[in-house]
This record gives sequence, C-alpha cells and structure tokens, in this order.
Amino acid sequence: MEHVTRKVQVTGGSTFIISLPPEWVKRNNINKGSEVSIIDQGTELLVEPANNEKSEVTKKITLPTSYTGKPLQRLLTSMYISGFDTLLVVSKDKMTPEMRDDIKRFAKVVMGIEVIEETSKSIVLQNVLNANTFSLEKAIRRMSLNVSTMIEDTIKAIHDEDDDLIENIVLRDDEVDRYQWYIYREVKIRCRDERSNIYILVLSRILERIADHAVNICQAIKHKKGIKGRDKMIDNLTYSNDVYKKAMETFYSRNFNEIDGIINRKAEITQRKYELLSELSYDSVLSSIAEEISRIGLYGTDIAELAMDLILSDREEFSI
Repeated sequence: MEHVTRKVQVTGGSTFIISLPPEWVKRNNINKGSEVSIIDQGTELLVEPANNEKSEVTKKITLPTSYTGKPLQRLLTSMYISGFDTLLVVSKDKMTPEMRDDIKRFAKVVMGIEVIEETSKSIVLQNVLNANTFSLEKAIRRMSLNVSTMIEDTIKAIHDEDDDLIENIVLRDDEVDRYQWYIYREVKIRCRDERSNIYILVLSRILERIADHAVNICQAIKHKKGIKGRDKMIDNLTYSNDVYKKAMETFYSRNFNEIDGIINRKAEITQRKYELLSELSYDSVLSSIAEEISRIGLYGTDIAELAMDLILSDREEFSI
C-alpha cells in the first residue's frame, strides 16, 4: 500500500480540495463525473469508489484423507475467520466418511455456512449470511445475553443440584463460540470501517472466557449433592454476575459515571473468593470454583475498563 502526500488547496474561500493519486484513479476506473464515497473516521478519511462492490472471495484447501478431527476443525475455523464467500475443500483421494462428517459438522457449528455441493473428492461450502443485516452490535448483544443466561442457570443448577441443567449449560458454550468466530471474521473484514470494532473484538474474547468459567463451575459440581458452602457459592456467583451485567450496561450505554463504581468492586470480589475458599477447602475440586467465580466478576471489571477505553478513544477533551 503506497503512502502519498497531497497539499490542501482552497477555492472560493471555503472549499478545501486535494487531488486523487492518478494510479488509484486508473485502477478504480474513476472518470470525470464519477462519484466517490468519503467516510469520516475522526482524524482519517476513507475514500472509495461509490459503486465499490467487493468481489466474491473464493478459497480452496487440498487435504490428505488422514487430516480429520480437531486439526481439520481448527483449519476450517481459521479459514472461516479469514473470510470467504465460497470454500472448496478437496481430498487428495476419495473423501472418507469421517472427513465428510467433520466438514458438515463444522458447517453446523459456525454461523451462516452451508454445504452447497458434494462430489466423491470434494465439498463446497458457501457463506449465506448477509453481514449487513446482522451487525457486530447485534452479535455482541446476543453473545452477552447467552453468557448471562449461562451464569444465571449455573446459579439455579447449584441451588437445585440439577445435573440435566448442568449438561445443557455446557452444551451452550458452543453457541458462544459461534458468535465469537463470527465477530472475529467480521472485524477482520470491516476493520477499516469503524474504530469501535476492535473493542467489540476484545469484548467477544472476554465473553468467551466468562462462558468457559461458567462451564468449569458446572463440570466441578456435576453429580455432587449436599455441597457444604453452597449458599456462599450462590451468593458469590450472584455478586459476580451483577458486576458483569452492570459492566455490559455501561459498554452499551457509554455511561462513564458508572464505570469507576464497577472497577472499584475488584477488592470485594477478591475478598469474597478467599471467604468461599475457606468454606470449600475440604474438597480440592470444589475449591477451584472460588477462583472460577471470582474470574467472572473480575472479567466484569475488565469490561468496564474496556468501556472507558471506548468512550475516551475519540475524545480530544474530556471533563468529569
């Protein structure tokens, strides 16, 4: 990408003009009377041809038949995040049922991908989700709602000693992952369009970790009945969930006045962890829950700090 410098000229006393680089003009078929789109990004301007339609991205991967299981899932996920409209997956020999099942399982796990064609040696995947109708803001809201219900149901599962609900919560972690991969993909594609996208990317990573902590709690209490210290466990998790929910509210509302109060709850979260540890010290597995619960609350304070970063990111002056 070439960096060019232009002098600003003034005409009519109030109209500021710069010339477009001739190489860019030729490459994008700009002529006299052509329209360009100008996007204000604070200290930067993004100039695009007004009729700029992105060409379809088609990718291809060729694999040995032995490349299955988790390695294949990781590869397909990375391809998904990198962005494609169509992905051709080709096997060097006849595709095995295991490889075919792994590819179809991947298509069900991620958002907006469908199998549109199959042969004995290949499968074609296509992105059918229109990102313009499913914004990053909508994706992060749904992701955070899923995480919130996972925490609330974990509290209920602890109280009711409900192993079926525990199993359901663990399965819901896959849904959180789906949203995170979608957000990773869209931020990469739209990274130049809006500066706040990077904050959504960071937030999605925090939400994914909070969901993991909820799953870890569920796995630790599964099949355990009559837990000593259960009430304190529920109380701490309710407190951490409150910190998380209030932090998400500040991220959405950009309410600076609430942020310090949330961040200042770190000490209380840590104190509660040690109190719970003393009640669960009789069981090493259950003791780990105290840390898991505190991490949910501390990640909530991280979200509040992220909200502060977002609020101040485009301010040249700020007054409290």
